Amino acid sequence: MTKVLSQAPISPSRVTPTIDKNSVDPQTRAAAEGMEAMFLDYMMQAMRQTVPENEMDLNSPATKIYQSMMDSENAQRSAKQGGLGLSDQIIAYLESARYNEARRNESPALKESPTVSTGGTNEGTKLGK
Repeated sequence: MTKVLSQAPISPSRVTPTIDKNSVDPQTRAAAEGMEAMFLDYMMQAMRQTVPENEMDLNSPATKIYQSMMDSENAQRSAKQGGLGLSDQIIAYLESARYNEARRNESPALKESPTVSTGGTNEGTKLGK
């Protein structure tokens, strides 16, 4: 008899947020997609370096430049079409940070910085000042 293993339950904190990219600030979306494209491009460069070179390959410096340009273009296209979902995570983080900052500015209780014990010479100073 074969035992079927079930997947572990996904906690609400682990669920990927659903992002409506049309409602997000275009600059935020472009920055997040750019970061994902840079990550994908770097990952492709690292993967190419693991492939051993062979004397029979027709690799010239021009071919390497072309491959690098092609990898960059593929990374950019992939990021714009959803890619790994990294841009969604970045957007969700930036939007939550923006929301929390707006709440902090609206609430008088949250405007004041808490006093933190640093153990240093600036004992009793407020954060951010």
